[in-house]
Amino acid sequence: MGYSSSILLIVSMIIVSFGVEVNFIHEWKYADFEWESQEQKQAAINSGTYNPLMCVFEDASKADDGRLFITITNVYGPGSPATLTTVTNKIGSGGPILRPYPNWSWYNNKNICDGIVNIYRIQCNHIIILDNGKIGQFDQVCNPKLLIFDLKDDTLVKTIYLPLDFATNRTGFGLLITPLIYVSGECKQFLDKMIVFMTDTEGSGLVMYDSFIKRMCRVESDYMKPTDTFFSVANQNFTYEGGIFSITILDDELYYVPISGKVIYKIKIKTLLEYPNKEETNKQSKLVTKLSSQTAVITSSENLIFYSNYKAMSILGINILNKSSKNAVELAQDDEKFQVISSMKVSSYWNQMTCISNRYQHFALHTLNLGDTNFRYFEMKVSEIKKKMN
Repeated sequence: MGYSSSILLIVSMIIVSFGVEVNFIHEWKYADFEWESQEQKQAAINSGTYNPLMCVFEDASKADDGRLFITITNVYGPGSPATLTTVTNKIGSGGPILRPYPNWSWYNNKNICDGIVNIYRIQCNHIIILDNGKIGQFDQVCNPKLLIFDLKDDTLVKTIYLPLDFATNRTGFGLLITPLIYVSGECKQFLDKMIVFMTDTEGSGLVMYDSFIKRMCRVESDYMKPTDTFFSVANQNFTYEGGIFSITILDDELYYVPISGKVIYKIKIKTLLEYPNKEETNKQSKLVTKLSSQTAVITSSENLIFYSNYKAMSILGINILNKSSKNAVELAQDDEKFQVISSMKVSSYWNQMTCISNRYQHFALHTLNLGDTNFRYFEMKVSEIKKKMN
């Protein structure tokens, strides 16, 4: 891997703490849904389709119209009857009631592969759903696909099927997790000009789809593989082996981090679009910063990169333009409410950073207590963050 003084930002970091106000908007003990009837709910419980102990809150996105989208994954097997939902104003015993998106018909279909199986992003007033077709980590019940809905009327406008030879590595392993939409310029005709990047954490690769030339490819690098599989959260230890998980784009570069790793890398988008082999991807990947603990999330705004710290249960930021700085800024920290931040995004429309924490360690250790508050959605003002960091 090439290292140059112009891109080697931070090797050993000094962390400076600046408290930024965190607004906790929603809390849940467990997921419950806006059922069509009590009979439907009971049937889902009886069949195992609904099991609150298996419902993992994974991602959150706030649309321009104010709707809050939450993904409830089936990463450990059946349990979430609707994996994409919106938050309602109704409150149940577990917390705010979740409404299946776009509606129950997408989850009640007899042919499961015609609906939504598992897992999205919002861009240009559209919601882009990456459905990895898996129930659990190993049961590939359907081929992966991208579903794109227009949020103006919640209609499906495009489906892109993802062949398994792209969605998995040479040994057949793969778990598509995070989609990121790259559009150069304005949103006009973005469906025909977008590039979709998708991380494969199990197969340690990056899948790309260029809608302009309708071409798909897969890129792999040794730096996308897991290196640090021991995790410690709130004095609870577990192991997890996952490769490249979260990605973000600044200017003409894509930044990526393996979830079981302590390093952030970057690579030119232009290089990725040349479909490099592993050796070339290794060569073109540049070290951005070393971390003191793992992170599942990375996002950005202008010249700032944000990420979490599993062990410290904190949110941090670095200024990539300040090449002489060795300081990471601790924006917020909470031993209770920041236990495993699984989603972190910057909304330019709302000028907010939106986040989900899910106490993932309890799923890994099978110690989830439905009487505890396990999931939290919270927001931070980007303008306040920038004041602290600039």
